[in-house]
Amino acid sequence: MRFKFATFSTLALVLSCMGSLGHAQSGITDFIKSTKNPSAAAKQAGGAASNDASVKTSAINAKDSDIPEWLRDSARLEKMLGSDANYRVENPKVVRRIEAPIPGLDGFVVEGTSFSDASPDGKKELYVFYTDKSRRYLMVGMMIDMQKDRDMNLDIERYVRGEMADNPARALRPQDMHAITIPGKGKTDPLTFVVDLGPQAGKDSFLNLMRLHKSLMTSGANARALRIVLVSVGHDEFGTVAMAMAYGSEATSGDGIGKLIEYAEKGKAVSWLGSKRMNKDSNIKRVLGTGIFKMEDNSTQALLARLDTLPLIYEGDGQRMKNIPLPTNAVDWRALLLKK
Repeated sequence: MRFKFATFSTLALVLSCMGSLGHAQSGITDFIKSTKNPSAAAKQAGGAASNDASVKTSAINAKDSDIPEWLRDSARLEKMLGSDANYRVENPKVVRRIEAPIPGLDGFVVEGTSFSDASPDGKKELYVFYTDKSRRYLMVGMMIDMQKDRDMNLDIERYVRGEMADNPARALRPQDMHAITIPGKGKTDPLTFVVDLGPQAGKDSFLNLMRLHKSLMTSGANARALRIVLVSVGHDEFGTVAMAMAYGSEATSGDGIGKLIEYAEKGKAVSWLGSKRMNKDSNIKRVLGTGIFKMEDNSTQALLARLDTLPLIYEGDGQRMKNIPLPTNAVDWRALLLKK
């Protein structure tokens, strides 16, 4: 599955080309239905990810002589990365060479296990280092592409994490992605639902979850809060625009979920996706502009993680968040939403 980014210029073109809108097909098959691309398509997506994300990496032996001596010295690395009572890194090693975006620099990705109050049992982390050709100088921190307004090191970290993960769902970090939160009554950590409302299966899955959650809340049950993370796989421009509108509406009026439900129910028939109204209504343009960048950031993260299956469900909060199997029926979903 190859992700297509919803940049402002892309969405502007989509809006200008919108003509008459049809009605979405109705009918629900499974309660929550996941969709997965054929393996060949997934491999194609993986091969294309480097070009789309402007990230080029290659595997390297941790003892390769081209690696600076101070990066091959694990004890020295541990001190550089953190070695105090509140944060320490153990067993760091170089795992990837990267093509630095700035001429004259070489880049390396280091993997280590960090320990802190937030992750006392340890957590795999990636760190990006740059050095000059003489190997004398070390550069760390953010590397901002001012034209794209993006931290290149963050993209590199996400891309390498996707390369190394045995499961794309585990490479994704929804806690770092933009979400719309639906309050709950339970004290258990929220559930995070990653979905694309472009395909009909995504619309159906989202609607069924919303209806079940609302039913539980109305009945007085202690249902868990939900975080809805939206991504676009690029097959449906209308879906991309609708999800961007939802993010913008949530930021400007707190009505993001309402927009999502309306689009999932009516599809292209929603009034606010009409090209005439969008071209004339400055407020809609403002709302859309607010949401575009959140959609682009989320979809970029999904691309870098090489995500090939949606929807996904995650349990926990912050660094404790983990991917869990997707329930396949209402009974299992109810149990998960009411889990204490």
